[in-house]
Amino acid sequence: MGEERQTNYTVMEGYELPSKGLIYDKPVNSHVELRSMSARDEMKRLSPSTTPFKTLADIIEGCMIEKPAVHVYDMAIGDYEYLLHKLRIVTYGDEYKVELRCPFCGELFDSVTHLDEITVKEFDKEKFETLRNLHLPKSNHDVVLKFQTPHILDEIDSKTREYKRRYKDATISFDLLAILINSIESVDGIEMNQLDLENFINKLPAYDMTKIINTLDELNASVGINNELQVVCPHCGADVETFFRFGTEFFRPSNI
Repeated sequence: MGEERQTNYTVMEGYELPSKGLIYDKPVNSHVELRSMSARDEMKRLSPSTTPFKTLADIIEGCMIEKPAVHVYDMAIGDYEYLLHKLRIVTYGDEYKVELRCPFCGELFDSVTHLDEITVKEFDKEKFETLRNLHLPKSNHDVVLKFQTPHILDEIDSKTREYKRRYKDATISFDLLAILINSIESVDGIEMNQLDLENFINKLPAYDMTKIINTLDELNASVGINNELQVVCPHCGADVETFFRFGTEFFRPSNI
């Protein structure tokens, strides 16, 4: 834990990480205090970057009163998104306006979501470990999955761009290949290099590949912000089920 404690902030709030700091290889204090973003932080956010998740992770960490034992860039995506939500609340408040189209009447409407009211899924060790340790029924392999981090998401994007440059005439989804390579920790207890992982993935039955992707989605969604939202359409009164999305209003609210 860093020894320096920031004091040049205007607003500060304390929060508890959804993971409770229990999913990392070293002890992580689950209590986090955030200051509001400064104008300089916003200028950093808007600067061009080939690693956008690192930019935001660095801003979050720069707004933490005490530095965490694990860099925000290497935190689980659930903790990262939670901190991003809370940083927005500390800086701009919890009202977040989104535009939706009603699936029942087809009308567009604005809805205000209160970020502080969005529920949080906290760490469940048994469920988390069950999802990480996956048996593939068709190929009969046992794989251990990595939970995604902002760092891994930047690596997936970088690897996808590298594949597309290297294999311009190929007709496969490099995005999917990069996700799989960066999400498998071991196969049958063995950690593989990238080439071996590529060969393993290319030979996987489609059933097993889909099981990995579905389980990975469930693993990453098991901790953090609950993205499911329900709003009422002002035109027809229907209950509209939707998902939280990061839009322009998140860091540039029009109500101030």
